[in-house]
Amino acid sequence: MKTLDAFRDLEEALVAADTAAGAPAPGSDARRAHALAEVLADARDIARADPGLLLADLVSDPRGWPPQSWKNYFGNACVTVIRTATLRVDVLYWLQNASTLHKHVSSGAFLALSGRRLHLEYDFSALDSLNAGVTFGQLSATGRSMMREAAVSPILPTMVHELYWIEKPAVTVSVRCAPAPGSGRSDPDAPRPAPHRPHEFIAPGAGYLPAAFHDTSNVQRWLDGLGMLRRANRELYLGALDTALRLVDSIHLIHVLDELCDNPVDEVSALLARADAAREDDELARLAPSVPEFRRRKIFSRAYAKGPDTQLLAALLWAGAEGGELAALLKAEKVADPEEFVRVHGERLSAVDPRIAPYAESARRSLR
Repeated sequence: MKTLDAFRDLEEALVAADTAAGAPAPGSDARRAHALAEVLADARDIARADPGLLLADLVSDPRGWPPQSWKNYFGNACVTVIRTATLRVDVLYWLQNASTLHKHVSSGAFLALSGRRLHLEYDFSALDSLNAGVTFGQLSATGRSMMREAAVSPILPTMVHELYWIEKPAVTVSVRCAPAPGSGRSDPDAPRPAPHRPHEFIAPGAGYLPAAFHDTSNVQRWLDGLGMLRRANRELYLGALDTALRLVDSIHLIHVLDELCDNPVDEVSALLARADAAREDDELARLAPSVPEFRRRKIFSRAYAKGPDTQLLAALLWAGAEGGELAALLKAEKVADPEEFVRVHGERLSAVDPRIAPYAESARRSLR
């Protein structure tokens, strides 16, 4: 069977399962997600597809592609292979290490076509809106698992998750549902609410709207300007930050805390302390505990050392796995001596980025 033929068969099976699950009726999200996941799990021809041949087939003749929307444009590359009134199926090639910690806006399912990935799921309980797209709450990890090739996961609009792709490129087949009409409204005659936009999250407990989904490009342009100043003139950059951190609202604060993490730890701490003392609200004080988490994720999202075992450790350190959980995850990957594994591959990662050494040493000590 030619690679693309398998997707023609998949389209028929997905449409049938989605219809049987009650699509697109309100309240059908969970049924749809699990029904679509079952179809993906049974799609053996898809799971056996060679990702290189698949990409070659896709780019050899784009005339038959469905329209390639700019919305939900993820991956390197991302090609929509199926589009119906209620479903969209994408093949996504991932070259980066990790996704952001994010929430979906519709149901669906995804298949790990090629490459292992560490999959982390969370629960976020919103407690207090700080305004301007930032919510303070409680972020709790509910599961860490290794998804191997051919593994499938359903997606619900309530799902908060992130992934670290170990082999590169990793390849995913993703099925996304169009939101059900009237979803989220108990009264069909009530005014339609503003469309829900995907949020991102950061420990210990903040949710926020990414700059790419704001109504204007103001925050993104501000960050671009700060980035240019950082590269061109550090004195001007630090002076601009010193002033801005005293004045900006919470949505600017949460984004710049991420951007700040490329700077030395002591420099960042001093900036934040001065700004917090000068502010008339507690927003910076509430968001500043996210800085170590932004820094850790930035370090491991960029770390790359040759060899899947070394990248496996990078994924586990990125996830914050320690102690018995770290040992169990390594043994599931057939690692006989977890402590020695962490020592050897931690040294390799630290040679790439010395900032990794404390994380690797902490993980190794936790195994004793």
